[in-house]
Amino acid sequence: MTTPANTYIFKGRICGYICDECFEPLAKVKVRLYSSRPEQDVTTLAVANPKDTFTILSEKEVRAKEGSLLIEVETNDLGEFTVELGAKQGYQGGAFEVDVYCGNVPHHVPGPKPPAPIQFSITTLQPIWRRTETGLRAFWEYCISPRYWCWLRSRFDAWVICGRVVVCDTKTPVGGVKVKAFDVDWLQDDPLGSGITDANGYFRIDYVSADFKKDVLGWNIELFGGPDIYFRIETLAGAVIMSEPSSRGRTPGRENVGSCLCVDLCVKEMPVVTHAWFTRVGDFALYSDIHYLTTGLTSHAAPLGFPGAHGGPDYGFFGHLKLVGDCPTTHPAGGGQPMRYRFLYESPTSGGLQPITAAHLVAVVVGSRPIVWDTGAGPGPQPQPIYVAPSGATPPGPTPPPSPLPPPGPAGWGPIPPVVLVPDANGWVTMDPAATNQGFSGPLVRFASETVVPGGAAPSSGPGVLPTSPKNGTMLRIVFEAEPVSGPTSAAPTLTNELAHLYVNNWSDVNDLNLAQFTGPGNTPCSALTNNLDIMYTTDHELLAAWSLGISTAASIPGGVPVLPSGVGPRGAAATHSLTISTWPACSYRVTLTTRRMLTDGEIDDSGHTNLITFCKK
Repeated sequence: MTTPANTYIFKGRICGYICDECFEPLAKVKVRLYSSRPEQDVTTLAVANPKDTFTILSEKEVRAKEGSLLIEVETNDLGEFTVELGAKQGYQGGAFEVDVYCGNVPHHVPGPKPPAPIQFSITTLQPIWRRTETGLRAFWEYCISPRYWCWLRSRFDAWVICGRVVVCDTKTPVGGVKVKAFDVDWLQDDPLGSGITDANGYFRIDYVSADFKKDVLGWNIELFGGPDIYFRIETLAGAVIMSEPSSRGRTPGRENVGSCLCVDLCVKEMPVVTHAWFTRVGDFALYSDIHYLTTGLTSHAAPLGFPGAHGGPDYGFFGHLKLVGDCPTTHPAGGGQPMRYRFLYESPTSGGLQPITAAHLVAVVVGSRPIVWDTGAGPGPQPQPIYVAPSGATPPGPTPPPSPLPPPGPAGWGPIPPVVLVPDANGWVTMDPAATNQGFSGPLVRFASETVVPGGAAPSSGPGVLPTSPKNGTMLRIVFEAEPVSGPTSAAPTLTNELAHLYVNNWSDVNDLNLAQFTGPGNTPCSALTNNLDIMYTTDHELLAAWSLGISTAASIPGGVPVLPSGVGPRGAAATHSLTISTWPACSYRVTLTTRRMLTDGEIDDSGHTNLITFCKK
């Protein structure tokens, strides 16, 4: 995509607050920008607080604005959008009105009948246009207050509970437990739904009014407004670890709640691990955040709906991947049999399933165990970290205090030595029998995917030329197995699940940049330029998110810094972009080429990189 010099690039992000601690992006909604109309006091509207200009529009009001529509664009899964305005729209940099058209709201559970669309106006905005290396740009971010956003959700009959589970005393997040919500009723309490907490203890439950308005002989039992809510928390194996009495639903803050409810719940202690299951790759849940049956790419950002969401949709994976799950110290079927677990991978060239052994790992903390240790305040119970790592095995059982005991002092006995578990030749990790909460719940290994999926510098044909052999990623199958150390028997079968498709691409993006004036006989990067600038560039990657050229200088360029080529999406581009620079001041200049890939390691996304070249104008 090449942008002409008179193009205004407006980027934005819109979200809605469910409460102060919980928000969601306005995904897949339409952002409509309208030019100002004669009857509007544009100056007053542009400086007004959006909370004073927020308006739900009637169908008549929407129709009356149709002639002023500049452009319409749909947001992505993160609520982001980009529009280009210019001569085609008759736009010259002035104020415009920002409306949003919602055909639905995020996470809406289908009800008896589809909701009616709503259009609302947020504000009249005068962007602050800044000339950057790639032209005139402005950015705007807005999050609708809980007061308005929850009211809008109620118009769609979309009800939500947003919450967090922690350990009561320590406030440690409790991940991987199921939170069930119920509505107190006269005859029979109504289950509203359930959600599983993420690694930070957050959960979300979406439901509709039909879930708590149960008709008996034509009568609606819920006579007054919203539901009266209480909760039960269970492990994924079904063990109850916290159960509120139904009377809790008749107390302030829980009685007759609105369409948005945010709660903090706690359990007395971290739940005992009683199941074995592979659940996530980093922040991405196997069966809800990844297209596990088809592409192996992410289906949306994760953890969706909470602070820190990243990635998706259609991101691949790269680098060191935390394979997250649960494994108890003894077999969940009983008998006290010690447990072990492993992961296996399969690729098109692996010749079937192969174990992920120590050679495929980097160290990761998987849990802790209690130990008596002096950290400076005298001997006492302390958590000793447990690692799964490529080397450095520690014998099973708590490590005893050092002998002879070091003298007392501010530092006590020094740092607590970690426990290090190393997989055997077949990839099996034997559980530490003293692990806190009788198992691991979280990262089980950190898989160095580059050991089985090739990567590195992607081959290039040079600046200005498309690669002749572009590189692609590899589809992996990841299988989890857990079983007694003695091996599976008919009474204790292997516990297993898998991620059928995970797309991994460890190739770097092609980011090649040069100037034609620096090539050819006698030309060097020290050659001063006079009249012409020919920028040779190549960008390529199978999952390229965006690329852009830019120019920066301390000089003042006549007419401003030119808008240079940029683009989005795979695979990139290759060309020579020519500029006449005869009127540019004598100075030093910097040309940059920036690229970013749609890749994540499950926790951190590719941040991109910039290639640069300098030249002097005489």
